[in-house]
Amino acid sequence: MIPAMTLLASGFWMLMIFDCVRNDPEKNTWLWILIFLNIPGAVIYFVVRRLPYINIPLPAAFKRWTYRNKIWDAEAAAKNIGNAHQFITLGNLLTEARQLDRAIHSYEEALAQAPKNSHALWGIAAVEVDQKQYESAKQHLELLLKEDLDYKFGEASLVYGTVLFELKEWAEAKKHLQDDIKRWSHPEASLMLANIQIQDGETEAAKENLERMMFKLKASPRFHYRKKQHLFRQAQRILKTM
Repeated sequence: MIPAMTLLASGFWMLMIFDCVRNDPEKNTWLWILIFLNIPGAVIYFVVRRLPYINIPLPAAFKRWTYRNKIWDAEAAAKNIGNAHQFITLGNLLTEARQLDRAIHSYEEALAQAPKNSHALWGIAAVEVDQKQYESAKQHLELLLKEDLDYKFGEASLVYGTVLFELKEWAEAKKHLQDDIKRWSHPEASLMLANIQIQDGETEAAKENLERMMFKLKASPRFHYRKKQHLFRQAQRILKTM
């Protein structure tokens, strides 16, 4: 039993060293901590440097159980008051609990009362994208962006670009992604645009686009860089194939 625990602890320590060397912008400092403190150093590194960037999905059943009382109260408010706001609140909770069909119904109830409500349009579009209902999502996002081009600090714009990309509407997607990059500098938009540019034979434009995106990510705050690091690596892989 003890040798097995020792092997697991050593494996965890080596994994944290590997992660630090590959991913951490402050690796020169943290490597010394990992080397000198050994297993305790690995635990500290995991808690301080790795855990904040791990998005651990919860099981749908657990989410439903956690949100049960909140959903109960929101349903009561929607039935008793019945304004768009109450249905949006209910839709948001149902979305978080992964009860997506019910969430769509709640957002539709809100839109029936307020067809241009930005929060309802965003809520239903987000669920539709999750369910790969891209045509419906496109319609709702178009209405949303007409009302508020900067909704969610550009997140709606990025999702609209993603929808166009998934629908393979290349010309429209290309124009929108170029505008999105100018306005928001989303690295995801740069990657999608680069794929379209390569497809169109615009290799140099794609290369310039990816290199600019990588430079901006490097210059961003450390938290943002680590959160988007997988996109940085994707850009590197694409550049190697060009």
